[in-house]
Amino acid sequence: MQIPILIEPIDGGRYRARAGEPFAQTAEGESAREAAHTLEEQLIARLLHGATMVFLDIPNGKPVSDQTASFPGDNLYQSDWAFQELQEAIAENRRAEENAGA
Repeated sequence: MQIPILIEPIDGGRYRARAGEPFAQTAEGESAREAAHTLEEQLIARLLHGATMVFLDIPNGKPVSDQTASFPGDNLYQSDWAFQELQEAIAENRRAEENAGA
């Protein structure tokens, strides 16, 4: 599992590493690496002593209806001359690539 941590210098030439919620844990060290390592050890210890990370999937607001109304212009592109030319150019390029590879 990867979690973001913040490592910042503090007074006395030391460093502080912090993990936000749900850990809300802080560790200090003589170097950034030492602070991060100490924080890692603290978090692992919490997990080894019974803490568990789980994820809940919950809906975000009202469910989206399957009966979504289409946008009035949804099919207008099919009769657009520029779209037709683009489709023809794509088809032509694909044929050229297939013939070049054969």
